[in-house]
Amino acid sequence: MSNPQQCPYPGPFSPALLQLVEGQLGDHQSIVLRMVACMDAQISDYRQLSDAAIRVDIQESLDYVLQLWLRGLLEDRWPSALELEPLVAYGRRRVHQGISMESLLQAAHSGARLLWQETLARAESSPELMQELLYRVSPRLLAYFDLVGQTLSGAYAEERRERLSWRDRLRYELCRLVFNNPEDVDGFRTRMSALGMDSSALHLGLALRMQAGDGLAFPDSRLDLLFTAIRRLLETDGETLLRTVRHGHLLIWAPLLAGESLIEGEARLAAQMQALLRADAGIAAIGLGLPDSGPRGWQLSAEQALKALDLGARLEPQQTLRRYFDFALYDALSQSDSVWRFHECLIERLSREAHLTRTLEAYFEHRQHRKAVAGALDIHPNTLSYRLERIETILGARLDEVNWQSRLYAALRLRRLHSKNEPVG
Repeated sequence: MSNPQQCPYPGPFSPALLQLVEGQLGDHQSIVLRMVACMDAQISDYRQLSDAAIRVDIQESLDYVLQLWLRGLLEDRWPSALELEPLVAYGRRRVHQGISMESLLQAAHSGARLLWQETLARAESSPELMQELLYRVSPRLLAYFDLVGQTLSGAYAEERRERLSWRDRLRYELCRLVFNNPEDVDGFRTRMSALGMDSSALHLGLALRMQAGDGLAFPDSRLDLLFTAIRRLLETDGETLLRTVRHGHLLIWAPLLAGESLIEGEARLAAQMQALLRADAGIAAIGLGLPDSGPRGWQLSAEQALKALDLGARLEPQQTLRRYFDFALYDALSQSDSVWRFHECLIERLSREAHLTRTLEAYFEHRQHRKAVAGALDIHPNTLSYRLERIETILGARLDEVNWQSRLYAALRLRRLHSKNEPVG
């Protein structure tokens, strides 16, 4: 940054120029209003501002910059460090007002351009004054607005760094609370509020397993790019997404939309994650939990997303999108030893005739279409009918009854879940 005490292109200036500057100083409010109108027309960040207090703050900031310039010409001096302090405060506030760095600098350039055009218009009838403006004032004006731009952007960048560091700390604390102290509802609400997030909103856990082994083989920069891609895919502000690394997986909590039901939100996020998998972003599989709210709900949804990866690897290894919703029943059944033993007993009764188990598996794999089942097993349809009758006899079952179909299908799925030799990928 330029030395604030050093005045580039100093005076003295002609009485005519000083009279022009005094006229501008007396008309400063009108000039500022034209600056605001120009910014609204050219810069979307400013045009979209609806908060009246923020618009007043921006107008007062422009007025300060304008008067600092005009008084500096009248007194032939450069802004002091103390006089630049309000600009530092302006730059810091813009971070929290939703103004981007690009828009902030564009506003400075827009203001300088309009001020220069307005100044030339006042001097167009005097060739001598025009010469003085072009050769003596214009370099000083460029230096002044360069100083303004550097001061604003430096303050903005510093505030942005501090804000990101502060938000990163809050996110870290929030993740620790979810996994280590989910009973702390007040702490969860406080941190969510500080991050500008709705603590009561439904969120769904997403667990991403990368292609290179079970761990996160990507460097942080690659993960940042992946997170940005997910944010754009979900069409949501990155500030509303919380991420962490858990058991070697990238874990993200994504919010449901306002008014969206549990089923609609889960289905939408599943479709969006399927699109991410098709984009070949280096992801081996994605697990989806069920939507929930509050610290305990976030913890449960995250655990479900991670579990979906494991359950899907055992039950549907060919699928890369693994929804806990698809496996929830079998996960619940497998938690009870007595329930698991009962279902396992059904399959064990067929084990004396091993081909019967494979026949039953094919029967469900091909949705009870007997011709397809016989073809898959490479047996005659009559042989298939005999085997199915044999299964019914051994188990005392009726394969045309929905209840028996549900029991036997669940028994086969639970058997795969409890298989020690089933690969997990």
